[in-house]
Amino acid sequence: MTDLLLFQLRRVGRNKQYLFFTVLLPALFTVFFTQVIGAQAAQGDYQDVAGSVLVSMMSYGAIGAALGATIRMAFDRSSGWLRQLRVTPVPTGTVFAVDVLVGALLVLPSLVVVAAVGRFVNGVELGLGTWLALVGSLWAGSVVFVALGVAVGLALDAQAAGAAIGILGTVLAALGGLWFPVDLFPAGLASVARTLPSYWFAELGRDVAAGTVTGAPVLVLAGYGVVFAAAAMAVARRRPLHAVAG
Repeated sequence: MTDLLLFQLRRVGRNKQYLFFTVLLPALFTVFFTQVIGAQAAQGDYQDVAGSVLVSMMSYGAIGAALGATIRMAFDRSSGWLRQLRVTPVPTGTVFAVDVLVGALLVLPSLVVVAAVGRFVNGVELGLGTWLALVGSLWAGSVVFVALGVAVGLALDAQAAGAAIGILGTVLAALGGLWFPVDLFPAGLASVARTLPSYWFAELGRDVAAGTVTGAPVLVLAGYGVVFAAAAMAVARRRPLHAVAG
């Protein structure tokens, strides 16, 4: 299992497009949005703005990384890679577990890099314990989107999966309030935003950063995690990892 895990990590790690969209782009957005919105903030409010943008961009990067890593399963099926693995001694359950673990591990670089940009470029001031709790809580919460990515990656063919990740990422980020605060949305759109897992994912991060953690984000994310995991299991039973079509 370890050899397969390291191999899969190296495969995705060499993908420059993946690194750009999940690590570099959220870091650049962190600087851009902080400078634009922070410049308009009242004196003394800069830290609040910078902290809020930081959490939003950490959430954005984590979601993109989770979806991008796990939706790769659709491409591996189309290329015949998963079919090849079936004739090796590696059990199907191990292949599935490795893909899930790869999705979870590849969220960390995005979280760490964006956090570092927030601290050292934008000057966000948090205690060491809060920084660790922020990264840790968002990493744990990203499992919800790993489950979503697995479900989509198993359900769709390669071309459809590529389009799906773009649409999913955009919808979750834009409507979930990761690019612009939900408070600026019209009332109806704000209500929609508060039903999305991306909104509650960012709320979890903001609660941790503010030191006022509540149960609502955890419960909502846990509920979505159960739904997405159940969907992934249902698709896996209907369309096994080695299936080429159907």
